[in-house]
Order: sequence, then structure tokens, then C-alpha cells
Amino acid sequence: NIFKPLDKSVSKYIHNLPTDKKLVLFGAMNATTDPRKGFNELLESLEKLNENNVELVIFGSSKPKEKSQISTRFKIHYIGKLSDDISLNVLYNAVDVMVVPSLQENLSNAIMESLSCGVPVVAFDIGGNKDMVTHMKNGYLATPFDTQDLKNGINFILNHKNYNSISNNARNKVLKDFDSEIVSTRYIELYKSILNDC
Repeated sequence: NIFKPLDKSVSKYIHNLPTDKKLVLFGAMNATTDPRKGFNELLESLEKLNENNVELVIFGSSKPKEKSQISTRFKIHYIGKLSDDISLNVLYNAVDVMVVPSLQENLSNAIMESLSCGVPVVAFDIGGNKDMVTHMKNGYLATPFDTQDLKNGINFILNHKNYNSISNNARNKVLKDFDSEIVSTRYIELYKSILNDC
């Protein structure tokens, strides 16, 4: 109920993002400096992307002081650290795809929040990512650490012939499998089955 779809154009306006570009979101704590978050893999993937109308949006890190630290042909919008869920919700709704190129992952909050906003996710097929991302239905699961396939996933979402459908699938996946009432009911059923076996 906190992370949910909002008007995309209004969301872009609030974060001062362009309305005429395809926006790729990446973010985490220390997003650009923690190698486990996969920022280098993301940049490598974007360099392979044959698109001129794409810009990158990063939250969780500030713009580096020296330009030479990050080299890419795509414009990067640095949002910095967001300390409240409302700003983060609006940011998810301003973009077209969330990329989570983590090299290690459990059950990512960023993936869950993005899907809940109806924003498809591209991630490596590792850890708990496949529990949330259904390949080519609400996002794209790339071959682990393969930047070419990560690029394929970004391209798949940005140029999907029915983006609204894949966006709806993203939101519906969270409502169907991760709503707190559904999860708590599953826990109760698990506890009951364990007690019955005792």
C-alpha cells in the first residue's frame, strides 16, 4: 500500500527528470561504490545498448567529484540518498525499468518495491530474484553476471510491445504472492503442519 503506481509524468516532474527519455533506475546503499551491487556490470551493459533515448537514474549515491570516475555515453541523474518511502515511491514511478545487477542477493527490497509500483525489473538470475521476477512476464532474469544478457533484458523491457501488460504483471505478482496477509497465512499453515507432524 505504500509502494504503488502513481502518475508517471507527475513523478518525473517531482524529481526533475526528463519526460521524453526512457529512464533506467539503479540504486542501493553505496550504489556506485559497493562492487557487490553490480554498478560496473550495469555500465558495461548500457554501453552495449543500441539506444540513444536512454538516461540513467541513480539513487543511494551522490555524483562523483571527478568526472573521470564514471565514464558512460548516457546521461546520469544522481538523486542522492532518499530517507523516506514517499520520495522513493515517486522515484520508482518516474522510471521505465529498474535494474538490480547485484552479484549477491537475498530477497531484494528494491525489486519488491519496484514491482509493487508496477515497474518491471531486470536482474541477474541469482538468490531470491526468481521468487519475485518471473522471466519475461514482469521483468527479465539475465544469465548471472552476463552483461550482454543484462543488456538484452533492459532492451526487452524498454521496447516491449505491451509495456502496460508487463507493468500490470509486476504489480499483480506482489499483490498475489507477497501481500502481508498472504505471507502470514502461509506461515501459520507451515507452523500448523509442523505441529501436526510432532
